[in-house]
Amino acid sequence: MARFILFFIISICGAMVSAETPVVRHGQPHVAQPAPLVVPLTDNAHLPKCYRVQLAEVDIACVKQGLGSFSSAERAEKMQERIEKLAQNSSFDEATISIIKLEGAYDLMAQDNIIASFRDGDLELNEGQTHETEVQMVVQQTQQAIRAYRDQHSPETLAWGLLYTAIATVGLLIILTLFKKAYVFLYAFVKKNTETYIRSFKFLNNESYLLLNPKSIAEAMVWLISAVRVVLTLIVFYIYVPLIFSFFPLTEKWTPVLFDYILNPLLTIGRVVVNYLPNLFYVVMIGLVTHYVLKVIHFIFREVERGRLQFPEFHREWADPTFKLVRVLVLALAFVMAFPYLPGSGSPAFQGVSVFLGLLVSFGSSSAISNIVSGIVITYMRPFKPGDRVKIADTMGDVIEKSLLVTRIRSIKNVEITIPNSMVLGSHIVNYSASAEQEGLILNATVTIGYEVPWRQVHELLKSAALKTDLVDKNKAPFILQTALNDFNVAYELNAYTTEPNRMIEIYSGLYQNIQDAFNEAGVEILSPQYSAIRDGGELSIPEEYKKPNQRNHNLKVSVHNSAAETQPKG
Repeated sequence: MARFILFFIISICGAMVSAETPVVRHGQPHVAQPAPLVVPLTDNAHLPKCYRVQLAEVDIACVKQGLGSFSSAERAEKMQERIEKLAQNSSFDEATISIIKLEGAYDLMAQDNIIASFRDGDLELNEGQTHETEVQMVVQQTQQAIRAYRDQHSPETLAWGLLYTAIATVGLLIILTLFKKAYVFLYAFVKKNTETYIRSFKFLNNESYLLLNPKSIAEAMVWLISAVRVVLTLIVFYIYVPLIFSFFPLTEKWTPVLFDYILNPLLTIGRVVVNYLPNLFYVVMIGLVTHYVLKVIHFIFREVERGRLQFPEFHREWADPTFKLVRVLVLALAFVMAFPYLPGSGSPAFQGVSVFLGLLVSFGSSSAISNIVSGIVITYMRPFKPGDRVKIADTMGDVIEKSLLVTRIRSIKNVEITIPNSMVLGSHIVNYSASAEQEGLILNATVTIGYEVPWRQVHELLKSAALKTDLVDKNKAPFILQTALNDFNVAYELNAYTTEPNRMIEIYSGLYQNIQDAFNEAGVEILSPQYSAIRDGGELSIPEEYKKPNQRNHNLKVSVHNSAAETQPKG
């Protein structure tokens, strides 16, 4: 969390720096950018531009006119380059700079070389000065600029700057170490004394309605300590970097710039915050009222879910989804109320982003919205609940989750299947568990038996098989239905009750086993599946007790003749 806060603050500061960079105007150069060789100065548009010659932050001259093929800007640039080369020559004595007066002009000389020539009107004159006195001032300023340039680049200045930097760095490390130790101490203190000094917040002082427990409060305090540590660390670095720049003449000019980069945006933000305080009060009040309204609503629906509070025709399982819907409506209403008080809510950019997001949601979430609406409809239809054994279309299994978007089912093969709610709503749903909760789920099995077996015997065999099956409800007698008189057999349907629909596959398997055992022990043949066989057609397929004593059977006789043997001649 602390790293995230640090990254967030640094990002904001970077954005502020880029947003608050002022524009350079004539006569108001911005020192935050590397100074150009020549800076034009003018106060009025109709006056000629004056190009300033500067070295080591010392103003030397300001050239207003060109000379020959050289413009005023080129003259100023050449003059500045020559003076800088003289300053870089350690053997050159700046005191030897002189002026040679010519007819209508003055030459600035150094080592028998002309640095610059000035005619009347070339230089910008201050009030009460003549052209000659201004040229003398140029000589003095040139000498001062050379000395300042050499001081800035001297090894002694660099050595002192490095020494001060080392001292400041040691101080920085000491401060950061103290911050770390203080953070570790406070963190350990909060964690160790959470239960001792921190009390939980309860609604109506009731243990059942806990708003904030000591652990949550302790985590908030640790987060606050981390945030304070990050802010203090940023402040220390904010002071450290300009301080280091101030130790070196070459970077000293950046010191006020760095302070301006941070202070100016902070002052601007401070003014905006102060002006926004009345609107912020409305937003905070709306947020607080919304928060506690949701607390009360949640309390009511939680009591309904627990069964302590009841409303006619309102089922307990509706409590949680209804609370979520009401919460969305309350939050939407609160947002609508607070929207006019949000900063920038009336700006075209804010409105454009709002329209764009609305279109994005409309076109990109049509299927999701369809599933959400279907999920709401399914919730209030109550076709099933988590844990029920259901069959949705061709999928059978136990419901393990029901959300606004999807329904998850675990099949009898232990495979998790996710079905979108729109498909659930459009399919037929069979709930086996709902029947089991009321009168019991009826499991049925069909067998076909020949006509020669008495139907009463078949009924007894099927009932005994059902009663021997585990998980079949023994309190409710199974019953038999004869569903068809087929060409060669009779179809019997066994119906048995169970209260364990989630194990119906296991029950079916045991039931089929017991049916086989019962009929095999009784010597009754199950004619499923059907098969064809040559049999004595004279035997009637009716029970023996139904046959008449003098009833005659017409036996089937098969004779085999070897035609080849009959036609063979005798020897």
